[in-house]
Amino acid sequence: MANSYTLLADLKAGRCSNTAEVRLLRFWEARNTKKGGELMSIDMLFLDEQSTLIQGTMNTKRIPTYRPYLNEGSIYTLSGFDVTRSNNNYRLSDAPVSVRFIEETAFDKVTASDKVIPNEMFRFRSYDQLLALANTNRQLPDVIGELSAMRSTISDGMHGSQRVMLTLRVEGGLTVCVSLFDALAYAFHEKLTRYGAEPKVVLVTSINPKIVGGRLFLNGTSATHFYFDTETDAAKQRYASLFAEGSSQVTTSSKLLHAQKIESMTVSELNQFVLTADPQRIEFLCTAKVTGIQSDKGWCYIGCAKCTKKLKKEISSFTCLFCDNPNAVACLRYRVELSVADQTDNAVFVAFDLEMAKLTNIQASESAQILGVGVDARVEDDLPQPVADIVGKTFTFQLKLGDFNFTSKHQTFTISRIITEYQCAPLPAFIGDNPVAPDDMLPVQNPLPLEASPDTSATSVEHTHGGAAVGAKTDGHDQSSSSAVPEGGPPGSSKQVSKLNENGNKKPRLE
Repeated sequence: MANSYTLLADLKAGRCSNTAEVRLLRFWEARNTKKGGELMSIDMLFLDEQSTLIQGTMNTKRIPTYRPYLNEGSIYTLSGFDVTRSNNNYRLSDAPVSVRFIEETAFDKVTASDKVIPNEMFRFRSYDQLLALANTNRQLPDVIGELSAMRSTISDGMHGSQRVMLTLRVEGGLTVCVSLFDALAYAFHEKLTRYGAEPKVVLVTSINPKIVGGRLFLNGTSATHFYFDTETDAAKQRYASLFAEGSSQVTTSSKLLHAQKIESMTVSELNQFVLTADPQRIEFLCTAKVTGIQSDKGWCYIGCAKCTKKLKKEISSFTCLFCDNPNAVACLRYRVELSVADQTDNAVFVAFDLEMAKLTNIQASESAQILGVGVDARVEDDLPQPVADIVGKTFTFQLKLGDFNFTSKHQTFTISRIITEYQCAPLPAFIGDNPVAPDDMLPVQNPLPLEASPDTSATSVEHTHGGAAVGAKTDGHDQSSSSAVPEGGPPGSSKQVSKLNENGNKKPRLE
């Protein structure tokens, strides 16, 4: 007897034996970066004829069974699955429940369906709504806009931690910065290369809004996919509103396709560059050993707990001039001057809060306390041991130079990122692996996102899981596996089960 048909909106927590007919919108790998990129699950988004969007998950035991049959955009019948309550964090849909594959799950591709299921669905939010979601880790919405600039730190010969920063002009003429890190950044570059033209409109899914230093950043997650120009109906409308017919052809070389690649320099070349070159804003990579800490300059400052800017000491309080708050909450922030050297020369690099916290695995506020209030406030003088321990170690520093570095008052270089030897190691096998599609993320999980911090000075990583993780495919197109599909469909599908039943065999286990 055939299972009865159900809608996604009617699902209740518990075991469901009914059949749902759904479109597989997107899927990605959820990986645990703290365990060397260990694969935890494949997560996905389903859509039905009533435009109900719901998240699905299959654990590692089910992946070999179902992965060869996953094809984004295809329609499937789904039955014999568990329905669980959705995680309140890192939400990829508004549904209160999600789907989990189990041993009895049947997942069968439909070649011809009489149901009208939308080809796509996105959860766009206005700029104000993105601001409201920032730093809450509650929702992972989508964003679409005109690509006005792209900045890439991907350099030839430099593997590991990398990022791409996209500036998108959204509705209302406002701009937002979309940050894509590590494998996600590489996947974007690969897609850009295959595309062969400068995209005018970019659609990015499942981003995590963050406010860093008073600016809004939209961090990519493992669930992030990106689409160019007319690859989606939503982007087609945006594209048509921006460009008249025939004006979309690119006739000149563009700075977007030749995005900045950070060049490597020795310390000597860096020192010479600021003496001879014209003032400009530029970044370089420089590998050097930390030979000491400039302890006379201190190792931290008293900053605003909200915007991180240095606070002004009043008689009995702190004032944040940036936030215009006369009673700001004080918090210790790193500012460490590092004496560095290589075989060519020496210099002083300055590392700020985010990078030092990543490097030492401890916040400045946890390393010491603020003694006193207002003008009497001071910080313990002892250098924290985690900071002292970096002396003698070699790192690759990404340095951000501004006009100030080309003046006679220049004494230090500001670090925008610190790359450890571990991060410089060859990429894990799953990154760039194309079976289903490499992507990256910054995480999402129900233990979800694995996310990198979007600030100009860091790539800090958070870890969670409800819908994404490192290694997920970000190419917005073919994320299906290249593996051949066994005859009869996946184990557990109606075709495979009926074929086995004809032979008198029991239904196979899906593990």
